[in-house]
Amino acid sequence: MSQALYTSKTGLDAGQTQIDVIANNVANINTTAFKSANVTFSTLFSNTLSSGSAATRNGGGTNPRQIGLGTQVASISRDFSSGSFLQTGYNSDLMISGNGYFVVQDGSGTQYLTRDGHFTLDSAGNLVTAAGYKVVGTTNEYSARSSDVTVRVPSILNVALSGTPQDELAEKTVNDLNALAQGVSPGTFILNVGGTSQSCAAADFTEVNPGQEYTYNPGGGGGAVTYNRMDMAALTTEDRNNMTELFGEVSPTDVYYKGTDGTYIKLDSETFPTTGNISVRNVQAQVSYTVGEGDLNSTLEDFVNSINNSFNSQGYPDIQFSVIDGGLQLENNSGEDISVANDGQTSNFLSETGLVDAIDAATDGQTLFYSEDMNQSAVISNSYNSADAIKRIDWSVSESGVLTAKYNDGSELTVTFDDNGRALWQYTTADKVVITASGLANSDLDMSGTDFIPANMVIEMGTVINDSGLVAETDNMWSIGPNAGEFAYGMSNANGFGSIKTGGLEGSNVDMATELSNMIIAQRAIQVNSRVFSTASSILETLAYLGQ
Repeated sequence: MSQALYTSKTGLDAGQTQIDVIANNVANINTTAFKSANVTFSTLFSNTLSSGSAATRNGGGTNPRQIGLGTQVASISRDFSSGSFLQTGYNSDLMISGNGYFVVQDGSGTQYLTRDGHFTLDSAGNLVTAAGYKVVGTTNEYSARSSDVTVRVPSILNVALSGTPQDELAEKTVNDLNALAQGVSPGTFILNVGGTSQSCAAADFTEVNPGQEYTYNPGGGGGAVTYNRMDMAALTTEDRNNMTELFGEVSPTDVYYKGTDGTYIKLDSETFPTTGNISVRNVQAQVSYTVGEGDLNSTLEDFVNSINNSFNSQGYPDIQFSVIDGGLQLENNSGEDISVANDGQTSNFLSETGLVDAIDAATDGQTLFYSEDMNQSAVISNSYNSADAIKRIDWSVSESGVLTAKYNDGSELTVTFDDNGRALWQYTTADKVVITASGLANSDLDMSGTDFIPANMVIEMGTVINDSGLVAETDNMWSIGPNAGEFAYGMSNANGFGSIKTGGLEGSNVDMATELSNMIIAQRAIQVNSRVFSTASSILETLAYLGQ
């Protein structure tokens, strides 16, 4: 039988294989993250009629004479270039921009790789593929093995918030106080001391010289104050400035008295009242503290001690700060009213701690002022029956694969990384206070009441040396074949892994023009091989009739 029949048959078989591959590419043109395949061919054995000979002194050389025996499929390789970003508008749809694969696993724990990022959360909070495979999580930026921990987002939590206890708060650095939205800034904060009216009973004033001198000695105790009428024609510059500050424009028709303690009285009559109350005012002074960069890195207790020492040196030892549960207490035992200076403030200490509102809202005689919580602690637990439980309403993924869960009270739960690459829980309250677990004793955030770990909230990435060594499986997945080479796991946007884009999926990388061109070439190859097969058949038919 003619060898041409067999040779043309190999061409027909190879062409059919190419058509099958093209058909699969075209069928998957809309398949998420599909990687197109391409067929290459190689020759089969050749029938060597003569091996040829070398040239000699007397004769020339000859070339080999061979007849090829056909073709065969050399390889069916994949194009692993990225497809285009197809925007869907869903935050749960993810695309890997760059190198790497999502790692997923089935119910038996067998893991696969995929570029298909169409994920959803199931009823248990597991991040799963459309086929129900669980997405694997990690906190390792690079590892030779998978974590085997799957991504799971807390659906319902119970959160107990409180101010940090006094002893723990005192040891925190000023920069680490989590309830201060902006943080304390360097600069000066200023308190006004005095400068406000004090109501005194007129009956407590005793006339010494008619209309000229009085003593104020309520209850007959010690420390009496003598008030002398001021000569308006002989006012010192200091007295005039003080009186202008206290009473506005100084009128020569009014009557003024000055006490030996530096306080002033203004009367609109020549007659000193014997009943009712008299408004006594003192000149406003100021006490201040300049917050330095070093203060921000010191403990709150050291910071407070430094302020108190400064106030003491300025002559106000009775105006003192102290650390209490949750924040600061400002105690004023000076006997004078204090208020916040309107001008000259360059540090936000009073406003950032909430003391500015407490002091401004103070009434005469109030001696204690309290800051807002300067540091908050949170204890988070699983609780499905608590009336205070919060429910997850949304979630998102960062370009590093870190998930953030959002809850119906406006709070958020996510994972952050410290300078050593250690994953830590981070909870943001509805008031936008960021509370981070330090991983140490007395941490501000306690997650021990849950069965969640940080790896539940970070998507793992995987990669291999030879992508073409991966074995295609159903549901847009790949298993690691024997020729895939060494594989590694880690996080997106680190150590060579691509970043994650949200709100869309990776499209198929099938090029329709290329596929149509290859289809035409394959079709023509089949046609001409069929013609050769038909010709060889006709020759055999002719030979069959030669003997008739």
